[in-house]
Order: sequence, then C-alpha cells, then structure tokens
Amino acid sequence: KQWYQRRVHGDHGPREKEDLRSCLLYLKSFQIENLTMSAASLFMKSGWITANAPLRNGIGRFIPQLARLTIKFCKMDGSSNGVRQFIQQDIVQLAKKNPSFVVYLKPRRHRNPVLVAEYLNGERHWQSLQNMGVDEVGAWVDYYRTHSGAEFMSQPKMTYSDTPSVQGMWHPHVHSDPAIAVTEFPNEELSRTRNLAPTATENLIEMFNNQVSIDKDLTEGESEKLEKRKQGE
Repeated sequence: KQWYQRRVHGDHGPREKEDLRSCLLYLKSFQIENLTMSAASLFMKSGWITANAPLRNGIGRFIPQLARLTIKFCKMDGSSNGVRQFIQQDIVQLAKKNPSFVVYLKPRRHRNPVLVAEYLNGERHWQSLQNMGVDEVGAWVDYYRTHSGAEFMSQPKMTYSDTPSVQGMWHPHVHSDPAIAVTEFPNEELSRTRNLAPTATENLIEMFNNQVSIDKDLTEGESEKLEKRKQGE
C-alpha cells in the first residue's frame, strides 16, 4: 500500500494512475479469494523456498508480480521485424491470458526494439530485442512474465541459512586433530577400530600390567613382605 501511494501521488499521468489503481483493486480481490489457502502456509516447514519467497508469495497463494509490460519498437526498421510479427500473432492472446498486468505498445522511429518490465516491488527491468525472431521475442516475454522482479542472486552453495557462519559448512573433520594433516598413512594407531568395548582378555592383560607397575613402585622391604604373604608365611 505504501508503494502504491508513493507511485500514485508521484509525477505520473492519469493513465498510469488508473493502471495502478486497477492493479491494487485486483490484488485486494485476489487476496480475499485466497485467504483460506494462505492460512495453511503457517504450518509449513521452514526452508530455502519459504525464506526467499518475496512477501511469502507462492506459499499458499500466488500473486503475479509483473505490473506492466512495455514493448517499444519501430514500424519500419528491420531490427524490429521479429517484434512486429510477435505483435501481429501473439500480443492479443498474451493480454487475454494475463489480465494481471498491462501491456503497452510504444512505436518510435529509427530506434532499436526494447522490452521494459515493471514489477510490484518497484523494480524495472530492460531487455533489448534487436534483430530477434518471433520465437526469441516470445521467450523473453514469457521470461519476464513469470519473473518475480527481484534481482538475480547467485547461489554458490547448496545450503541456506539465515545466520551463515564464517567458519563454513560443517563436515566430518571439523573437530579432528590437526596432527592428522602431517600423518603418514597407513597408520597403525589411526587404523584401529574406535568405540569398541574391551574383551575379557584385554581386561586381564590390563589388570596384569597395572599390578606389575604397582610392584615396581614398592621398596625392597615392602616387596619382601608381599612375597611372604603370597607364600602364606
């Protein structure tokens, strides 16, 4: 609504103001009709789509983001031949199938053809149609028709987080000993199986070694007393 007031009360002609008013009325009616569908989105799991959808658009209901499509072309220049064919063949069907946005045709002399797409978020995208065929022009129109209007964002990784860490993504060696980096493999110590309970034999060997270490720490008098006790004297 703030965007609408800013655009309507700006320096625009009566035709542009009327288009903006009709667009706002359409959005209000669309939101009322799909109010029950949007309630289900409150229970959806959070993820990349729900976090990046502009105004949660498409999460339970969908509002087309394209507000106005302007095609500028020349009636005589050869670079606008594909655009003129598209206008003669497909422009009427495009307007009928997409009542959510306005299509403007702007002839101008001796200028290259361009396509200007304006979106509800205030973004304005420009695309050259110079020397393009009718199929290429239709492909670009369809691209901007389904576009959200948001600037392109590259996704260099497969994970998304609202609070990304400067340490990077977690992997199994995050808390490993740094000495592993200079260890020569195969290594007997690192090759042993971890987290296994000791066997009965290993327990006996450990008990024997503990007893031997205790006997070594005894003095001569204590060792003699221990031997006499063992012999039953």
